[in-house]
Amino acid sequence: MLSLNRKTEYALVSLCYLEQQRQQGRPLVSAQRIAETFNLPLPLLMNILKQLRRAGFVSSTRGSTGGYALDRDATEIVLLEVLEVMEGPISLTPCTTLHQCACDEHETGSVEAEECELLGYCPVQNAIGRLHNRIEAFLKDVSLADLVDSSVDVPINAVGYEIKNGHARHDLVSAVSDKLELK
Repeated sequence: MLSLNRKTEYALVSLCYLEQQRQQGRPLVSAQRIAETFNLPLPLLMNILKQLRRAGFVSSTRGSTGGYALDRDATEIVLLEVLEVMEGPISLTPCTTLHQCACDEHETGSVEAEECELLGYCPVQNAIGRLHNRIEAFLKDVSLADLVDSSVDVPINAVGYEIKNGHARHDLVSAVSDKLELK
């Protein structure tokens, strides 16, 4: 099953909370406050925030009035970037990795010959490659701002479905499972 690990989930929760607090005029938020608000283990959260800082998503200010703040606009942080920083390249199978795939529906991802015995005659390689491309395109189209503002239309035309205006109102999980039929 496709699922986010706990660190990635906490990273997304933290980034969304930092954006919500920025919108409310509180640009700096302590790790302690994030941990208490969402009942997260502080040591783990500190490691996650350090990882997000190194990746350029957040900045930190020391001192009694310090804390963490988004280092980029929420519209510029896309879900794919966060997932790759927290989990590494997204890959459904060893023969394709999303970060190396072209977004052309007719191309498949990078092939690692030593990892698959079926290479060359696999009946699902092309289909899996196209699925990788669609997932990557979808994750590139969803920004942190989209996650924070649940009333924003999440773009789903990237996964190969025609919608009248290119968008449909769905929450992120429903959009992915419904439109990619991953239920």
